[in-house]
Amino acid sequence: MNRSLILVAAALIVSAAPAQDRWPNMPGYKEYQAGNASGQKWRVSYLRGQWTDATHYRFTDLAGAKVLDAATGKVSAAAAQSGPMPTPQQQPDRGRQFSQVKSADGTLAATYRDGNVFLTRNGEEKPVTVEGNLDRGIKYGSASWVYGEELDQRDAMGFSPDGKWLWYYRFDESQVPQYRIAMDQKKQVPSLDVECFPMPGTPNPEVDLFVYNVVTGQSKKVGVRPGAFDHGLGHYVYGINWLEDSSRLLFHRMDRRQKIREICTYEPATGTVAVANREENQAGWVDFGPVSVLGAPRARQNAVFPSTFLYLSEDSGYINIYRLDAKTGRREQLTHHQADVTGMVGQSPDSLYYEVADGKTPYHHTIWRCDPDGKNAKRLTDPNFAASASASPDGKFLTVTYQTDVDKPFLVVMDKTGKVVAKPAVESFEQPAGDNRSCRWFSFPSLDGTVTLWGKVHLPSTYQPGQKLPVLFSVYGGPLGWGATSMRFEKPDGLSEAGFAIVEVFERGGNGRGRAFRQAIYHSLGKYEIDDIAAAATALKSQPWADTGKVGVFGTSYGGYASAMCLLRYPDLFHAASASSAVTDWHLYDSTYTERYMDLPENNAAGYEFGSCLTYAKDLKGWLMLYYGTSDNNVHPSNTYQLSDALSRAGKYHEVQIGVDRGHTGLNLARMMEFFTERLIINPKR
Repeated sequence: MNRSLILVAAALIVSAAPAQDRWPNMPGYKEYQAGNASGQKWRVSYLRGQWTDATHYRFTDLAGAKVLDAATGKVSAAAAQSGPMPTPQQQPDRGRQFSQVKSADGTLAATYRDGNVFLTRNGEEKPVTVEGNLDRGIKYGSASWVYGEELDQRDAMGFSPDGKWLWYYRFDESQVPQYRIAMDQKKQVPSLDVECFPMPGTPNPEVDLFVYNVVTGQSKKVGVRPGAFDHGLGHYVYGINWLEDSSRLLFHRMDRRQKIREICTYEPATGTVAVANREENQAGWVDFGPVSVLGAPRARQNAVFPSTFLYLSEDSGYINIYRLDAKTGRREQLTHHQADVTGMVGQSPDSLYYEVADGKTPYHHTIWRCDPDGKNAKRLTDPNFAASASASPDGKFLTVTYQTDVDKPFLVVMDKTGKVVAKPAVESFEQPAGDNRSCRWFSFPSLDGTVTLWGKVHLPSTYQPGQKLPVLFSVYGGPLGWGATSMRFEKPDGLSEAGFAIVEVFERGGNGRGRAFRQAIYHSLGKYEIDDIAAAATALKSQPWADTGKVGVFGTSYGGYASAMCLLRYPDLFHAASASSAVTDWHLYDSTYTERYMDLPENNAAGYEFGSCLTYAKDLKGWLMLYYGTSDNNVHPSNTYQLSDALSRAGKYHEVQIGVDRGHTGLNLARMMEFFTERLIINPKR
């Protein structure tokens, strides 16, 4: 459940599949078709763009491409851009790494093949390693699946900028449990996919780093840990990048429980390992993400770091901006907000511009400016709006887009003091006459009364005040699952056109509200985030649009787990659930993800039991649809099998849909809507 993939979780809700033949004959289908056809005329532009020089900002509104002159505030039509679009670099498959890397000058290539690394120069290939043996679980130049999936590790080797050194991984997976999945089920003879898949409490892959001297042809082992491989620091080694001057290799290391993260450097010339930074959080988990250079373009492969750089850290309890000198270990905290910094807007020799979740609500993001040393920090934007911005290359101007759920996007130009110097006319919204669809935010208290939560509801174009609609919760619910969400003037979810109110909830565990909010779920997956969704369902009683006797919930991956748990733990609030590709017991998922949030099973047996869907199988009252892909190598089919078996043994009726030869996907839309229409509208009684 890689957090970098979480943003596309909504795309997993439905898998590409032929429509079911029953939904077109059910209530709401014709309205769904008609509403989405007319909805093509419901348009909104977020006025996104980029600076082409110090005073000109090219953006797009509903009328097309425009150019804004920040000095005068005038807007004109933009000339058509010529030249071919750049071809995006192909990324490795989920959980995998690039199998080949090249030196900066293109004269060298390192290739992973059959467990070993090979170097090609002037068309001649020679082995860098020869001891790799996949049958024995030893591989060089590639990583374990959990590294790609849970630690964002896309590289397994990389050349120094000067081309003199090559780092590469070594993994020993000989003690890691192997998981077997039947593939190609539609063929006469299926095949078998075998993956080393560590689970909570089982042996993890043993990791090491090596650096190869391209000139001498010799490799040296990097001292990534003080001794033998154990549960201490160096259990995980990831986030590996060269410094720009090629003098040092930067890497991250953590202990197994992910309580400590160190950023280290290795000097290949001397063999010296030094700790540049250490963060520790014994009350939860440390931010596991590899640091990236704030303000720098995101490199797809083998990014290089300057020796001194800006990055984000939650070490203070909130995400703030820090400056780190990787060579000396000197670190400075530049911002000191009691709210999360959600990103960098721009920087110049005399200014840093950045976004903070500290407006009227945590979802009204604002724009701040400070000096390069962090002094003279000042909020520049109105906290009653959600703001996004872009700074000119010289830092003299900002283009700011303001919006809320009820205020359409509009653009202003500011100087670096926050003074508005222009309000250019833009076309950001178009809505057909008589179309009442809307997306509105609402707040509500948590069940325990300790925190105010927010959600949003999508209402259909045919909605009339006072009308009661059946409700569908669209959920993910997992840690970091909704990113640092900022409020938007949003086109409503087209699914609402079938006659449902579609509700989303920003529950505890998500980003943007500080570490305490983010880590409230520690040791307790399946508790607080589910309680918060239930709190939203409870709050529906005060909403004029909600028919609280017809409430469904759906999601995929963690959203599938959350959907099942909502129905099982709160059967009086939720009446139907579609749970796709769901983890049903945390003993069945991978160690890296699960132990981060739940600790080792031996340390948290009660938490694992509480967070298991199997614990509540006997409590099922509503309608439950389970879906899994037979080729899912992320959340394995055994999760669905075990829950289905527990429900059957408890005498509980449920439905199961199978995606033959599909991977980590969701139930197709037509089948899901057929299920909810039948179970909430046509035949709601059990």
